[in-house]
Amino acid sequence: MIEAVGPTLPNHIVEWTVLIVTYPFFTGIVAGATVVSALVYLFGLKHLEQLERVGHFLAIALMLVAPLAPMFDLTMPIRAFKVPFYPNLSSPIILFFILWTLLLIVMFLKSYFLFRRDFVEKAKEGGFFGKVAGVLTFGAKDINPEADDKKVKFWATVSIPVAMFFHAYVGFLMSAMHSMPLWGTSILLLVFLISAVVSGIGAVLLLYVIGQSILGEQVKPEELKVPVLVMSAFAGFDLFVLFIEYVSEWYWNTAEWPLIAMAIKANLLAYLIEVLGLFFVLIGGFSGLRNSVSGITLLSIVSLIAVYAARWTMVIPAQMIDKGHRGIVYPHIKFVGREGITEVIALFFLVFFLFFLFVSIAGYKPAQQHKEVA
Repeated sequence: MIEAVGPTLPNHIVEWTVLIVTYPFFTGIVAGATVVSALVYLFGLKHLEQLERVGHFLAIALMLVAPLAPMFDLTMPIRAFKVPFYPNLSSPIILFFILWTLLLIVMFLKSYFLFRRDFVEKAKEGGFFGKVAGVLTFGAKDINPEADDKKVKFWATVSIPVAMFFHAYVGFLMSAMHSMPLWGTSILLLVFLISAVVSGIGAVLLLYVIGQSILGEQVKPEELKVPVLVMSAFAGFDLFVLFIEYVSEWYWNTAEWPLIAMAIKANLLAYLIEVLGLFFVLIGGFSGLRNSVSGITLLSIVSLIAVYAARWTMVIPAQMIDKGHRGIVYPHIKFVGREGITEVIALFFLVFFLFFLFVSIAGYKPAQQHKEVA
């Protein structure tokens, strides 16, 4: 066995690094945020409507930014725009484009009926954002809350399976690559979906707590009990599935196992962050931490860190195994340039910019809540 740093082996280098790690992290939060929608519109937890509203803003922002990650990974990003104009139905990328477009349409339709009352009220205030809100009403000034609520529930219900399938497609593509150890397993798709729920709920909870703090309003931990418990339960489920996956790899003791063990050892820190983070969310969610704002905030932050580490352990180690089975190749992570850390930071900033832009246009709270407070 040999170990190599960088592209020293003639037949293999690690092509996908931080950008491709970030892409499924973003789409996973989108899929996980729809679980909050399910709690509100399918299970009738109406007191979580404000939390769901935050999740919806975040999901749209991530949907618009997520495709930029694989685009930046390309040596010629402009070629990505050829996909819709020159579709190749035998290429898996065209299915991604179809799913992304379908989910974006569904989310915008839900947005229209969800925020139409807010747009009408915002348009009356005038100013720049008032004019933008007036345009987004599309001339419909008559409000029918009951009809709008039914349409919101319909499109929210449709968005849940579409978002899950959109995120699961990443795991499906990886599991189809049987030439890559650690990827050629059907469990991979399940792991992606389970961890997506953990990160999605964690991100929505964190932004909700931050938003309430900025507005100087009280966060009631008892109202967030159900999403915290769901997040913790899925963290435990994720640990269970990961245990099955890696124990199976060890038990089968295939020819690739020594190389898999080397790749795991090389990424041991990421694995520890993933496992310990998920275990902390599992235990913390069923402890007294869920009864305080600081505890919920801590659980949310740890969930995001753990799932980002999980995306790293899914994307990087499998690529490190040399195709000639002679050793492992270490990735070269740059700070600036293609596949650089600065690109990832820029994507995160863009997500937050779009999130606060949407909040500024549609309002952090529904228009009817403003009237009740007044």
